[in-house]
Amino acid sequence: MSFRGWRGQLGRKLPDAFWEKVLAWSTRDQSSVDLDIEQIRSTNVDASRAMATSLGVAYLDDTLRGVSTVAKSGWQKLSTALQGAGYKLTRVSLDAASYGALSVWAVHGQMPGQRTPVGRHSGLGAIWAVYSDGKSPMPDIQDFTEPVDVVYTWVDSADPVWQEAYREFKQSIPAGASHPSSRDLARYTSRDELKYSLRSLEMNMPWIRNIYLVTAGQAPDWLNTENSKIKLVSHSEIFDSPLECLPTFNSHAIETQISNIEGLSEYFIYVNDDIFFGRPMSPNVFYTGSGSVKYSLAKAHYAEASNPRLAVNLAAQLNADLIQDKYGKTTALKFRHVAHPQRKSVHEIIRRSFTEKVDATAKHKFRHVDDISLPSSLAHYVAAAEGIGVPVDIDYSYVDLGGEHLPMNLFRLVRGRGKQMFCFNEVSSVSGTEKRGRMAKSVLDTLFPYKSSFEK
Repeated sequence: MSFRGWRGQLGRKLPDAFWEKVLAWSTRDQSSVDLDIEQIRSTNVDASRAMATSLGVAYLDDTLRGVSTVAKSGWQKLSTALQGAGYKLTRVSLDAASYGALSVWAVHGQMPGQRTPVGRHSGLGAIWAVYSDGKSPMPDIQDFTEPVDVVYTWVDSADPVWQEAYREFKQSIPAGASHPSSRDLARYTSRDELKYSLRSLEMNMPWIRNIYLVTAGQAPDWLNTENSKIKLVSHSEIFDSPLECLPTFNSHAIETQISNIEGLSEYFIYVNDDIFFGRPMSPNVFYTGSGSVKYSLAKAHYAEASNPRLAVNLAAQLNADLIQDKYGKTTALKFRHVAHPQRKSVHEIIRRSFTEKVDATAKHKFRHVDDISLPSSLAHYVAAAEGIGVPVDIDYSYVDLGGEHLPMNLFRLVRGRGKQMFCFNEVSSVSGTEKRGRMAKSVLDTLFPYKSSFEK
């Protein structure tokens, strides 16, 4: 459903009460099934491959991207048989596989007790990439083929120990020595976004090698710590000067240290827990074939921001000053609030080139007017300057949980074509926060209803 043009204007004129009812209907409870993402996908993969074998259709397992590859003539035969057996075939974007593929399809059956699967759950299906007859399914020259890790930062703001430390250090720091936003506890509020972000990751990016969860020595109650793919990392393990810098309540400070994670890949994606992945994607979404990072520019110029004192705008200006000093060029645009592909070597350049600013930011226990923002901004600027970063368009949606037309914007996520990424952000505390949080959670439950292997 498109909400651009006259449809969008009409939609915004309808009252929130109308959209709340529509959203409630669209996210109404489904019957529960005691299966997880890996079980569902494995069932669909095994069944579709078994059918290919029985038909004599040759296929290969592309473990790099988690897809099955097949020639066009073989797919014509297999797809007909799958549909005849009651499987649903959903065409997904080419960015779910290789540049060499003609088309990409998700194959999934009707799960017991569930409504007919829809495109937004295509990541639960077996992904089949179709190639020209006689064309090798080996990686295309444009495909990225190196291992990729993910880094999350997370805090449990309901932890009494954390709260006590927060209050103690907040009182000890003069108001003028930190940014005002650092004292808004809405920034730390958790609605289990991490759980759903991990579900979306496992559903749509199963090729990720390791997931590093950076915390203040905490762990979510629901986290399956026996899963070897997810690794808990304490702040004390990565800070260069833990005695001087910790505890910290400043995400900018933590971000300056993430490249110190032991075992971290050269290529990794930095993800906030309010980012979700809405459809199957390959590593090509994040990196070029030669390993350049793909970043997503916002349309806004930080110097023209309506509130230049926002932390993001202050950091953008500081980042720009550093770029100008080192490279003799300026910067203009900010970056979208998406998952940020990184190269560890770029972080090392920054730590060597701007040591004073990195160290100063690391020591700010709360967000500070003199902070730099490393993975979400400065790293992209430096990658561009070093010739290993390029801007790309991302199919993305930003939802401010405190903004206008929230029910309509949430409905668009449920009924629209799955986005590559979307974000639930809360800029500041607003009235009706509890109700808005419930609506957002109902959307997450609808889009990502099955447990990941990262949950107990």
